[in-house]
Amino acid sequence: MHIPRQRGRREPVILVVTSEPPPTLTMRAVLAVGRWAWKHRRAWLPTGISSVLLVVTGGVHLIEPRTAWAFAALALAPVGVWVWGMLRRRPTSRQAALWRALLAGFATASATWLALAAGFGPHRPALFLFWAVLTLTAQVGWLVARHLTFVSEKETS
Repeated sequence: MHIPRQRGRREPVILVVTSEPPPTLTMRAVLAVGRWAWKHRRAWLPTGISSVLLVVTGGVHLIEPRTAWAFAALALAPVGVWVWGMLRRRPTSRQAALWRALLAGFATASATWLALAAGFGPHRPALFLFWAVLTLTAQVGWLVARHLTFVSEKETS
């Protein structure tokens, strides 16, 4: 360690050295996973939102399970919006129509899960499996969409 030469007042330099034990292997692994998760936090957004929604739905079920009727009424809204959009103006490409249809179907399935989980509880095995499939589908769709729409810095320059 190099301490630079003091100019002006000649006050002593106080160096504080802590005697922390070196991190254990478990702590190093946790830190590495935490750094990796923080670095890639945007890529895992659907999984994070889905996990928070699972916990919130469990709380809603415990507090007032009858809210499932309100969620059930909203479950068909995404398909209705998609049909209305298709009747009003058709998309220019088949790929856009496919993506919109898939998005409407996924949103309807998610709203259906929300209504069922609020009514019966997200802890039921069938609903938990439905949640896991929806989460996996959202995560894969998110990564594919990010990959297809990624613009590198070289292309924008």
